[in-house]
Amino acid sequence: MDNSIVHYVLRLYRENLLKSAMFENPEVIPCRVVVTWPVINTYRERFIDIVKKYPFAFPEHVVGNIEFGEKPGIIYEDRFVKDVFGTVWRFKIKGLGPEPYEYPLADLDRVRNWVLPDPETGYPIGYANPKPMISWEELFENFDRVRDMGGLVVFSLHHFLFQKLMDIIPLNKLLYAIYKGDERFLIALEKIFEYQFNLLRIAKRYGKIDVVTVLEDLGGQTSPLIRPEHLRKYFLPYYKRISSEVKNMGSILYFHSDGNIMPLADILLELNAHIINIQDVVNGVENIAKKFKGKICIDIDIDRQHLIPYGSK
Repeated sequence: MDNSIVHYVLRLYRENLLKSAMFENPEVIPCRVVVTWPVINTYRERFIDIVKKYPFAFPEHVVGNIEFGEKPGIIYEDRFVKDVFGTVWRFKIKGLGPEPYEYPLADLDRVRNWVLPDPETGYPIGYANPKPMISWEELFENFDRVRDMGGLVVFSLHHFLFQKLMDIIPLNKLLYAIYKGDERFLIALEKIFEYQFNLLRIAKRYGKIDVVTVLEDLGGQTSPLIRPEHLRKYFLPYYKRISSEVKNMGSILYFHSDGNIMPLADILLELNAHIINIQDVVNGVENIAKKFKGKICIDIDIDRQHLIPYGSK
């Protein structure tokens, strides 16, 4: 694909996303189709043809940067990596996310001796894939390349607080600890926040970050995983500190959560994010409109669980 087209697509997507986030009358409503690597590797040139035909729908898939495996189709693996938080992740399919295999705080009594790296050491990569960490210099060079192409410069805190706790503590133990207000849970939460907050402060040195993303899967299939009163008491104060820092940077705060989060909606509005990324069917489109319309920009996720296997049936 011609570089001028790529630059135009990325620039248009960036401009309209930022205008949408600020309610500044975007020229078009931004959208994007993100396709997982196993699908790309299966359909290969057919996928490339679709991206070339509809480039504005695929701002995150630049034709010249798409890579294939040695053979088409799903590639199975059994690979283990350890991230900077101490979680051991198990990858079973190349190009798909892993699952926790070992939790550093499976025994919550370990929390007092649980130590995170010096944030100055580098930026931790989600799931430690392809490696646990890159230098800040390398990250900022990546940002420069994105800016040079006209793209959106995004700093991700990946799994932030609640979702990071799910990575390091088995879910049944975590939810019980939150319910009881367990001191060990509070220590873990504080340590994670201080680490994440200091990562953001270092990223701030770059000076030209468009969007800061916070990933927090708070919802299950039919209800939230956490009670509203617990979210407000334990997590909202930290969310507000992040929100304030992002706004001081002059950046957009993008908050993501999968699952049903409608009982948490009023609390999430209090963190004053610019964009909230939630799922349509599990929350109900009418419910979303009633609660959020005119108050915050919605980046809506389609119902992949039904749409992908069944289409419009």
